[in-house]
Amino acid sequence: MDDPYADGTFRWWHLERPSPELLAAEADGWLGPAGVAVDLGCGLGAEAGYLAAAGWRAVGVDLSAPALLAAARARDGARFARADVLRLPLREHSADVLLDRGCFHYLAAADRDAYAAQARRALRPGGRLLLRACRTAAGVANDIEPGLIERVFAGWRLDQIAVQDIPSQTRRMPAVVARLRQPV
Repeated sequence: MDDPYADGTFRWWHLERPSPELLAAEADGWLGPAGVAVDLGCGLGAEAGYLAAAGWRAVGVDLSAPALLAAARARDGARFARADVLRLPLREHSADVLLDRGCFHYLAAADRDAYAAQARRALRPGGRLLLRACRTAAGVANDIEPGLIERVFAGWRLDQIAVQDIPSQTRRMPAVVARLRQPV
């Protein structure tokens, strides 16, 4: 498989600054106090870097070695690890917040429950997941919609869910934005 960070494809979805969804969750207090934040599919690390600068212990996780190398060079204070979101290298209940702005919608349908199980394992009780799942992947419509998110994360507290466009540097992308909370 080609690496989108090696061939430049990432420019379609990359955002050089923290997303409006993250900034809104921070501004209205939903993120909670600074703790441990893990950015799943962090790419070039914009959100992990932002949170590290805001006092969080931030870790970015991605499969792309070129993306992680660039992120580590540009994002002081954040740490980065090459890992699969289906096998997170995190201790049980070690994260306060998980961020996903680029992984869930690329997962095979058969892997979505495993993703939710990894998120549940990594988050402390009451921890939060800010999920932004695009309704297209590689330009092709997929099955991402609110009902799917509700099914995969059954048993979680759903604080907010909306279908909306999210920005990248080059365009707006149709997505489902959800704020989920790990059961206590």
